[in-house]
Amino acid sequence: MITSKVIAHRGASRLAPENTLAAFRKARDAGASWIEVDVALTADGQAVIFHDEQLNRCSNGHGWLLNHTLAELQRLDAGSWFAAEFHNEQIPTLEALLLWAAEQSINLNLEIKPVIGREAETVDALVIALQAAQARHNHIASQLLLSSFNPLALAHVRAALPTIPRALLTEAIPADAVLRLQQLDCEGLHFCAELVDQAAILALNNSGFSVRAYTVNHTAAADALIAMGVNAIFSDIPDLAITSAHITPG
Repeated sequence: MITSKVIAHRGASRLAPENTLAAFRKARDAGASWIEVDVALTADGQAVIFHDEQLNRCSNGHGWLLNHTLAELQRLDAGSWFAAEFHNEQIPTLEALLLWAAEQSINLNLEIKPVIGREAETVDALVIALQAAQARHNHIASQLLLSSFNPLALAHVRAALPTIPRALLTEAIPADAVLRLQQLDCEGLHFCAELVDQAAILALNNSGFSVRAYTVNHTAAADALIAMGVNAIFSDIPDLAITSAHITPG
């Protein structure tokens, strides 16, 4: 599935505002072939790229993203919080990102981030955006990995898009990780690098599952994780991680 050992976390998010086209372009320019992004739901059922449930941290908006329509969200400034030079950045739609990725030959890890209770609607919005993008680039589904912390979202997306591979997100690697992945029909597990467990990584490797760690911004840490059997790392600074002795962009 993911052959690269480096996945740009929300784009090159140390160099540009996370989850914006500016961050995605910088990740591309750094040599990343995979970018991880967060998919959220608007009040009018659209899929957009944004991490937080609340707008305050990464835009000049306020309150819950879910309470705003796409038109309202696209009037927001999603870049100035990071630096004045990014003041024109908008919250991207998933469809626009999929089209950009297809044109740039960039692969995407779409992390599904539903507000609890809106899992099905968030997956439905993702499916609609993907169908629209596929009308112009029918190969785009082959460039995707879907992931979520939310098992219900993973169950919904398995039913809706069974041929696209999935990964389960956790913080610590669960003792029953293999069973959970089997039950959810996932190809891999994404875990917090600070909660590394070498024995658990080995067990997952031996069971045929991919293991990926977030968020790693130092080459020594990246090297150590890869040596333990981690298949890939998520990094805010993909070009720094790619310079690691044991890591290539893929």
